[in-house]
Amino acid sequence: MKYILFDLDGTLMDFNKGEANAFIDTMMHFKAYIPKKEEISHFSLLNEKLFNQFAKGEMTRIEFQEKRFKEIMEYLGMDGDISLFNKYYVESLKYQADLFDGVVDVLEELSKKYRLFIASNGMNQVQIKRLKKAGIYDYFEKIYISECIGYNKPDKEFFEYIIKDIEDDNRKEYIMIGDRYDTDIMGAKKVGIDGILLSKEKKDCITISSLKDILNFL
Repeated sequence: MKYILFDLDGTLMDFNKGEANAFIDTMMHFKAYIPKKEEISHFSLLNEKLFNQFAKGEMTRIEFQEKRFKEIMEYLGMDGDISLFNKYYVESLKYQADLFDGVVDVLEELSKKYRLFIASNGMNQVQIKRLKKAGIYDYFEKIYISECIGYNKPDKEFFEYIIKDIEDDNRKEYIMIGDRYDTDIMGAKKVGIDGILLSKEKKDCITISSLKDILNFL
């Protein structure tokens, strides 16, 4: 094996924490309001639901982004310019880059033996900024983001693009590491790439509960 494809959010970075911080920042900026715990949880669930619909091609990125704030503002009983709310939220998200414990040590060790890449759904400038802020950008030979590729995981075309760009069609030389079975593992499987799932829930693939456990398999 030569190439390791890493998901970013939920695998290397704590997206839930960053999402919550960016949401609080946005509400403080426009409404001088600190959302309650249950309101933050509602936003997180709403954001995930709508993003999954976007990833499946059921709505455009703009529709996804604007709908999440339209719905959360209705839930909170507030009004405002949802396009401005979203713009501020995305900008705040760029600065949310909390790594999970042990990430740097794992990347340092793996980079000695393998070529590392990011394979992430998301917005290019947001993900690049977060990788640089976290101090791990330079571990990766290339950053593959769905916004630039034109396809989202789990679409097979997302992975085919990466394989073509790396210029090695031997699928056994790749492995995908991610926290989402439906997008990361099953998406990679569509093109013959094995995966390692970071999850507490066992699936029909190598499953680890901590990123550090990857070193037992690679």
